[in-house]
Amino acid sequence: MHSERLPATWLTVPAWEDAFLARLRGHHGLSKDPLSTTQFEAAFNESCLAAGWQVEVAASATQRFFDTTITVAGSRPRRLSLKASSAKDMSIRRVHISKLTEAAWIQDVRRKTDRRDRIVSLFREYESVTSSIVMLRGFRGREGCAVYYELLEIPTAIFAPVARLTVDQAQLGTIKVPDADLPDFAIRVDRSDAKITVTSIRLDLCVIHGRWGVG
Repeated sequence: MHSERLPATWLTVPAWEDAFLARLRGHHGLSKDPLSTTQFEAAFNESCLAAGWQVEVAASATQRFFDTTITVAGSRPRRLSLKASSAKDMSIRRVHISKLTEAAWIQDVRRKTDRRDRIVSLFREYESVTSSIVMLRGFRGREGCAVYYELLEIPTAIFAPVARLTVDQAQLGTIKVPDADLPDFAIRVDRSDAKITVTSIRLDLCVIHGRWGVG
């Protein structure tokens, strides 16, 4: 396994990184597949404990918006949503979150203004409850590696412009935010699955915590 040298972040202290890489090595000693979301959640939380931080896992799997709360000594608690993806069509420069959160109300909303208001309300609540989204992306065959991992963090503050959506913008199948030729990200409201998808998040809006190649 090799690591790409990156600027230090709040997460990548030696104790955390050593513990996380040990779990990656252990996993790939038995499997060729990238870590799943469940496996990533376990590896992330255990690595935070190994770094001496306080870890409070969400009370249940149905907890809305966040999965774990990490408290580093001297810092404010961080409520984090943990996600992993190894989709074959992942973009290198843009980040895709296939399911940000469930939104059962989608199937019942009929008025255009109600749709806009519910989208704005959901993202406002998500931003207030969750500090950021930490995502492990597993690329197959990139950089000559069997699996090339990228660990990134998406601050939920990037969702603030959603509050400025117009009623007409909220009706679109793909809602670009901000509404421009090169938006920061886009929202898809999936009525059939009652979920919110966030796609095409600019990579330069994210914090890259680590990149590691396996095999």
